[in-house]
Amino acid sequence: MGLQNMICVLGKYDIPIIQLQPDFRIDLLNSNIALFGSSMSGKTTFLRTLINILHKKYSEKQEQVFILDFGGALSDCKDLPLVSAYYDNSNEEYVKRVFKILENTLKNNIDELKGRNFKDAEVQPPHTTFIIDNINAFTDEPRYTAYNEKFAKLCRDGLSKGITVVFTAIDTKGLSSYMGNCRQKIAFEMPQDKYSEIFTGKVDMIGNNPGHGFANVTVQPEGITGTFRMNLPYEVQCALPYVVKNFKDRTRNENDHSNSEDDFWAKLKVKFDYSGDSFKRTAKKYFSFPQELTKAEYERIKQPRDKSELSEGITIDVGLDYIDFRPVSVNITKSPVIAIYGKREYGKTNLLNLLLDGIVKEEKDVRIVFFDDGRKQLEKKYDSIKKSVSSKYIRNYDVVELSFKDNNTIKKKLSPLQQFYVYLNENYISLGKNLLAGIYGISAGNLRQCDNIPDCNEQENPFTVFVIQSKLIYLNSNENKQFINVILPQMVAVAEDKRYCFIFSDVQKISDNEQNTFFNNTISTAFLLDNIAEFAGERGQKTVFGNMDVKSLKEDYARCSLGDGYYYDVEADDLKKLKFILNRKGD
Repeated sequence: MGLQNMICVLGKYDIPIIQLQPDFRIDLLNSNIALFGSSMSGKTTFLRTLINILHKKYSEKQEQVFILDFGGALSDCKDLPLVSAYYDNSNEEYVKRVFKILENTLKNNIDELKGRNFKDAEVQPPHTTFIIDNINAFTDEPRYTAYNEKFAKLCRDGLSKGITVVFTAIDTKGLSSYMGNCRQKIAFEMPQDKYSEIFTGKVDMIGNNPGHGFANVTVQPEGITGTFRMNLPYEVQCALPYVVKNFKDRTRNENDHSNSEDDFWAKLKVKFDYSGDSFKRTAKKYFSFPQELTKAEYERIKQPRDKSELSEGITIDVGLDYIDFRPVSVNITKSPVIAIYGKREYGKTNLLNLLLDGIVKEEKDVRIVFFDDGRKQLEKKYDSIKKSVSSKYIRNYDVVELSFKDNNTIKKKLSPLQQFYVYLNENYISLGKNLLAGIYGISAGNLRQCDNIPDCNEQENPFTVFVIQSKLIYLNSNENKQFINVILPQMVAVAEDKRYCFIFSDVQKISDNEQNTFFNNTISTAFLLDNIAEFAGERGQKTVFGNMDVKSLKEDYARCSLGDGYYYDVEADDLKKLKFILNRKGD
């Protein structure tokens, strides 16, 4: 049988009508908790006491705790074994991430409970306690406006499905939609009118005594024979998380708080199997990223890969996703066209290096063809690998010797794009004679001479990666459009059999609609190193991100920090935010 209640004893009531001081008990399966109080009134201490009790009474299979710390005083709780996630307000992405996790938890719990309430189910998922310390900072922040309704939904729908919300606040302003779904209300040191607003009735003033205030009764006290009105507020004195020597003025609960801090930690380490420098038994942990995700940090914090993502072929890990910290990978074998979008200095070169270094490591027989332009952004990578890897670098206008079928040759100065076409025709695909005629100095109408242009020799090529950095590819002219409109679709159709792929390492805007459509239709994997909502709204309508809803993107994703970006599996319509591995030399 699963949990039918989760009683936590958090202090003592003073109920004059029965002349007793019963335990202040809360059932987390029956009540969300709203705790109000001025600064230094005991709100954080109350949360610490609650968190300690959960660790004493429940295991990692029964309970998980999520903390959003807008007050900044709970950071020492983040490594506790039942704390799945602890985030402060320094990184917007983590705040949004918690809501995504909890939305998924609510959905999964509804499915798993099959229409039953949590406490009525024989088989239960772990219970979730969601704590927000200083919710006023959350509701007052414009960037979290879209999450106010999500939080209200958790308050409204979560309790019956195993998610209990606990929040602290210094003011009631803007919190009415949440308070209505919190049966348990507590107030420490508030103005008289605020007490009346919280409890919808008159209460007496109370002095400045931390942890001392008012709370309504939501759980019938044990052993009480007299009668009193349950939901009225009564004075309450909340317990400390640990016994403090020579401190006699604060209510203790002998059942749950008889231990010192040292005793608490000693028992915690035994219960949750502390070994080395960590607990071995914990709730599922959601981590935070270091400022730079080096390869060493990547190996340290990555979580096990989803088995459904395992596949044969050349698979390259490029980073960790922001939700589960699982590797984000590209199967080069099954992703013949990879497109990289992004701002300058946002990490596109780092990503390209990750991909190329991974390919070289995984595939011994490989050739890399670099098609660059006047920016020379591929030159450094070409120079670093040309001695160890079969490679070709095309960038400048150059004089090229062209051979005909009749063994005659001519020398012509060709543009980088023309050199690229000749190289493709010689090694990978027979191009149209009309396209090649001008390159070979032949009139397109001279069929006899056109037939003298050599076809592809169909030689056995190694696995080939074409790195396209040149702006020429995206220009709206007949010669330039040939690659995207004609050549690329033909090569992509046979890429898996012929063993090659294309990496467009800095995708530029394409003005021609037809050319743009052809390009988008060939892309299998896209990376964006930019703020996705802004990108989709300003430029994204003509990219593979064009069908995404800008409003939803703004709500779901925070602005990118350096090293952040997005992975988009076009066929699966799967978008993930990730932190890229920093591919530093010597790592």
